[in-house]
Amino acid sequence: MLFSKQLLLIICTILYHVSASGDAKSMKSSLKGWREIFVIASKLTKWEKPFYPGIVFAIISAVFLLIWYLDPSLITGVSMVLMMVCLLDYLIPFISPIVFPETNWNGDKEKEFTNGCAALSNARVTFRKSMSSLFKLKDTNPWLYVAISTVSLSTLAWLGNQMHNLMLAYFITLIIAAIPGLAHHGLLKQGIEAVSRLGKKKSQ
Repeated sequence: MLFSKQLLLIICTILYHVSASGDAKSMKSSLKGWREIFVIASKLTKWEKPFYPGIVFAIISAVFLLIWYLDPSLITGVSMVLMMVCLLDYLIPFISPIVFPETNWNGDKEKEFTNGCAALSNARVTFRKSMSSLFKLKDTNPWLYVAISTVSLSTLAWLGNQMHNLMLAYFITLIIAAIPGLAHHGLLKQGIEAVSRLGKKKSQ
């Protein structure tokens, strides 16, 4: 499915441009109209309640099930996604104050909003540093750069050949959506430490 191959690229591009708006303070200003939605999404993705992972899973599954059912072409799919983004970007700042009155905004929500914007800003910085390091590796150690690029892209190509592209995009989206929750509950750190200890044992 051509559309499924482009879906993650579109999502990543949108998220990148949102997170590339500068530091956390300028990001807060640009996302002010979305702050109530942002706080809800932040709480959901951080799994603040035991049933939140199920809600995130259900939402993502419903979106991909709809895409699978409609099976749009590339042009139709891209147009629909961009149209929805434009409409939401225009309507949410107007609808949000009606659904979420200003009186409901409190210090806890402001703290959650600030922390979420800071996390997005840090993710942007980390992404740019990673890309910068990769490009520096191309100059300092071209053989390692070629090896890393070849292995990673070959693995992705093999996975894409083994399963339906929409299914692959679905699993990748689930993994990305699970990262904030895993990190918030310390499970991501524990997993990294476990892998690091296992690597040290094998190297000894």
